[in-house]
Amino acid sequence: MKNFLLTPEEKQLAFDAGWIYRKNSVIEKVMELLGALQLQLQVHELTCTFAFPQGCLQRGAKISKGERYKELPWVMLDYPRCFGREDIFAFRTMFWWGHYFSCTLHLAGSIKEQHAAALIQGHAQLSAAGLSVYTKDDPWEHDFENGNYRAVSAFTPQEWGGWVQEHPFLKLARPFPLELWEQLVPEATTCYTTLLTILNG
Repeated sequence: MKNFLLTPEEKQLAFDAGWIYRKNSVIEKVMELLGALQLQLQVHELTCTFAFPQGCLQRGAKISKGERYKELPWVMLDYPRCFGREDIFAFRTMFWWGHYFSCTLHLAGSIKEQHAAALIQGHAQLSAAGLSVYTKDDPWEHDFENGNYRAVSAFTPQEWGGWVQEHPFLKLARPFPLELWEQLVPEATTCYTTLLTILNG
């Protein structure tokens, strides 16, 4: 058994510390980028006027990072955020190394029920905004691979109404290519604005 032997490509990486420093620098800049987004969302007019669940804004923002979401580094911002045992309201922006950014509105429990009618009425707006809905059972999957998401536009209004009513949680999301790095803050802010406007009815 010689599983410890390195391939030529692995040797090149193992013998070179420089790429690790560059990777760490990228992660730091992602965290700064998401911090800038959080500040933009915090002063947004809708953040000041929307009827968030109790405690959502008081909990403040949370930026998390890790090394192995599907074996790749990630960073995510949760703001606003309210994670209860059954009730959830969270707007999540995620960077996934080598793939994309994504913005996700996660609603569950009584909070989802509270906004169900507005979401059903918002079918056309959600479709026009390029949003997709998570289709699997594990609410903590975040990627758009393996059929995890289906475009809201792929549902008829009647199908969409049934989907919203039948599922205990909803995740509405949109990916953004990494090439939009410098435009992430306005793009994510627009997504946030669209979603909260729909929830407001």
